[in-house]
Amino acid sequence: LVSLVHKEKDSQHMLDPSGHKDVKADLEKCKEKINANMQRDLDYDKMTKEERESLVGPERLLSLHRALKEVGNPRKTLIAIHSTIGQLVDQLDDMLGELLSGDEEVNEGGAGLKGKEGQEGALSGIKLYKGETLLELTERWKLLQNKLYDEETETFDLSRVPDVHDNVRFDMLHNPHLGLTETLQKLYDLAKSMADCVVPQEYGITVQEKRDIGAKMCHTLLEKINYDLTIARTDNQVDMRYLINMDYSADLPINSMGRRVRSRLYFTSESHLHSMLNVLRFESTKENSVPSPLSERGRKILANASELCYLTQVVIRLFEDTQKPSEDPKRFRVEILFSPGATATPRHMAELYREKDAARFDTEKLQKISIEGLTCTQVEEFFEQAIRDGKTSEDADESSKGTDVSDAEKETKKKKKAKKNKLIKAAASKPAVIDKVNEKADIGSNKVESKVEDAASDIVEEASALLSKEVISDSASTELVEDHDCKEHVPEEAEVNMQDGATNDGVHVWQNAALAGVLIGASCYLVMAMTKRR
Repeated sequence: LVSLVHKEKDSQHMLDPSGHKDVKADLEKCKEKINANMQRDLDYDKMTKEERESLVGPERLLSLHRALKEVGNPRKTLIAIHSTIGQLVDQLDDMLGELLSGDEEVNEGGAGLKGKEGQEGALSGIKLYKGETLLELTERWKLLQNKLYDEETETFDLSRVPDVHDNVRFDMLHNPHLGLTETLQKLYDLAKSMADCVVPQEYGITVQEKRDIGAKMCHTLLEKINYDLTIARTDNQVDMRYLINMDYSADLPINSMGRRVRSRLYFTSESHLHSMLNVLRFESTKENSVPSPLSERGRKILANASELCYLTQVVIRLFEDTQKPSEDPKRFRVEILFSPGATATPRHMAELYREKDAARFDTEKLQKISIEGLTCTQVEEFFEQAIRDGKTSEDADESSKGTDVSDAEKETKKKKKAKKNKLIKAAASKPAVIDKVNEKADIGSNKVESKVEDAASDIVEEASALLSKEVISDSASTELVEDHDCKEHVPEEAEVNMQDGATNDGVHVWQNAALAGVLIGASCYLVMAMTKRR
């Protein structure tokens, strides 16, 4: 199956976390609202329904209201988080002090320090995860402590709450041997509840905001998914790259081994996952809007997902019923599945023997969240409307800019073509031109990699330079027509006006004939070279 994977380098732009200026402005507004709302000194039990919805949105957002209930009082919880980080920093400073004083109890072999419970683990930083030292770990937590709370204004920066949650989870997973499990666990409980309130609101507080920000942020990703669905549905060409290797048929529980497999894996960020799920669950409020492809059960599953962890998955499966006619929309059926990933708490891993716990690899099972009988046409129509809704002013500017660039390129090509024709028609010139053109033709014949048009353009431009800006009469013009058999090139127009006297006429005729012959020879060389290359 690995051999079927192909990476698209051009898809990296879909991972832009913030997108356009309009999206950034919307995200900043959400952060301002969060900072204002989630620092209020209010107890959950004493809040009215309106106050709760002002903090975390409508009641249909089940996970947010559940997290707010766990938080209780937002400001008191923030104070407790800041205080617990202070306790953690003090403990880390004590460890550093022991290391500097030389009074620490060292394990045999010098592998580090002994923990409070006799656990053998390195406290000095030698065996911390990914080579991090104890000093670096301490400075990491001190920085978070200072960034989270501003003592002068007595305000908290709620954008640091997800950072606290990520860091405490990281240390519980990877540095359990420090002997700080009790403090880390307390901090984890506080930070997770607050992060469950804050993170989903960063991508919109009201339902309308969630839909608008999601459509803008995932605009490019939705276009790509919609395009891939269309290709999978309409492309009937047999491509061996998308067929399973039959040598391994006995090992694979697949019924129809001969079918095409068109899998697309989109590895994206948490911000895009939140945004895309918001698009799927909340349909547009505009007239004639396409209904959401999710079922009521699917919406409840998403509403109860408090956190999108590592390996969160949104799976879109496309099935084809070959028994139905091609014009029947039900020929192509779609299922959408969802899993919040590795949601297990890191507590069971905060032991030195965590390697024996296989449950740490588990992820939540995929659950179907789409409606029954969902057709591919319905999904495509829903995505197309979301793509239209997600277009920003910057998208319009880029589209207009692209049109302007295209027109400019056409005008440039037109001018180059006119210049080339004018130079070719400039037949009456000096003998030095003939020698220079002949030399240029010999060089061009040796460069098989060059294109015929580019090389011919170089020859003509060199001839133009040697003419010394001399004005040539349009009456002495010659146009060449290429013969693909390369036997000869015949001028369409080889007539020269005979009004300047017999002597001048003879000179012009011979000059025209010589220059035309040289150009014919050069063209033959280039055509032969290109033929040989092909």
